[in-house]
Amino acid sequence: MKTRIPPRLVPTGDLSSHFHSNGIAYTQVDRLNLGFGTGNDQYCLYPYPGPADDETMGVFCELHSENYFDVDSSPHIAIGMRGPVEEDPHRGRGLAIGILANRMSNPEEPDTPIELFKGCPDPPGGPSFFIEDFTINEGTRPIREWQLGPGQDLPQLLGNSIYRIDIHVSSSDVWAGIWKVSHPSSDGDLTAPVYTFLGQTACSADMPACSGDPDSPCPEDELDRGKGNVFIGSGFSDPETRAWIDNIYIAHWKNQ
Repeated sequence: MKTRIPPRLVPTGDLSSHFHSNGIAYTQVDRLNLGFGTGNDQYCLYPYPGPADDETMGVFCELHSENYFDVDSSPHIAIGMRGPVEEDPHRGRGLAIGILANRMSNPEEPDTPIELFKGCPDPPGGPSFFIEDFTINEGTRPIREWQLGPGQDLPQLLGNSIYRIDIHVSSSDVWAGIWKVSHPSSDGDLTAPVYTFLGQTACSADMPACSGDPDSPCPEDELDRGKGNVFIGSGFSDPETRAWIDNIYIAHWKNQ
């Protein structure tokens, strides 16, 4: 599998001017308390024009984790694009990030655990992330078909922290990167934020699928072509926990 040099990080406060100066179409949306408290929906769909086949869509946002990961219900966040439609927002490709496990116990056959997310930590699971094809995860297909990236441990994913998440999705390629954001102070005054790169994951049509099947590249599903829109969802979150996502930008640009 090929490796990549992460794209140059544009600090969150400079994203708008970066898009403007480079002629990149974008929109900024409001802070999202999605699924992080009683009464909040489990997903939010953002309408966005469908990019051309030679264009990439991107989502850039900051996750404020608070105490969201302090429960044992396997809370995680899903962000997908190029596929959601009003009738079924759970489409597209993107990132799953949170507390995830590689298997779970099987109450019917204790000696034969149920396989879950390849590469993620042992039960009860731990901080990790992977690329997912949400379009084909309709509840019946095996995980190996829609887990497009091997789970990667992310021990730095902690509570009461801020994380910058960037996701780029074209018709045949998905990339995601994670940074931790800190705001050091100098004599009591906040200085410019510091971004510490934590990891990246990718899947594309010219590399073997991360499921380990060399004959299964990152698929090009017709349902994902010519579609725009973005969804951000939460899974297995505890309504008593608190977190939010802000500085959410959605953009698209010509492939490099």
